[in-house]
Amino acid sequence: MLADELFLIAWDTTGSGKPRLHVQGIALGLAGALLAELVMRGRVAVQDALVKVIDGRPVDERVSDRVLADMAESPQHTDVRTWLAYLAQRSVTEVSGRLIRESRLEREAPKLLKRRTSRYYSPDFGHAMWPRTRLHMALVRGQPLAAHDMALAVLVDSCGMTEIVVDDPTERKIARRYLTTVLAALPQPLSDLGRHVSAAVGDAVLTYRS
Repeated sequence: MLADELFLIAWDTTGSGKPRLHVQGIALGLAGALLAELVMRGRVAVQDALVKVIDGRPVDERVSDRVLADMAESPQHTDVRTWLAYLAQRSVTEVSGRLIRESRLEREAPKLLKRRTSRYYSPDFGHAMWPRTRLHMALVRGQPLAAHDMALAVLVDSCGMTEIVVDDPTERKIARRYLTTVLAALPQPLSDLGRHVSAAVGDAVLTYRS
């Protein structure tokens, strides 16, 4: 799932167990990924700043169905940023919970009063690294991206995590050039969604630093 792979890039599950980005930024990115999952399943449409349910049938996946049901029950709320903010309140819990239920993640609850964020560890190093490795290879080598990986690339970039995926400065220049091409070819709904995720994460960064 798209949000699962974004989580594995955003969280250092093979090392410290800590987030690689401030948690609110990750939460907004995951919220965008949850919406993108529904867009790619043909359940939700995004156009400019508007988002709406176009097919309310369940997708038979607990997290996605909960998001879809919430949106179907509140058709008056059509602003993308509103749904990003709402879903961000629970996106880390929802996505990590999905990974935990599938035995792909383990959670370590905070043990110290000063530490409010849980740490997450992957029991399978290869599985945890694959989304980051796969995206790195595609961006540096200029390989064609499937729709799933195009969406992952735009969400990673919207969260400011391209430097995490491509940490070598020389390779990063190559990846940036190719990413520009990828973003230009992105379907409009995902492009619009990525733009709003980027704006929301940017606002969260400013709030976090102030």
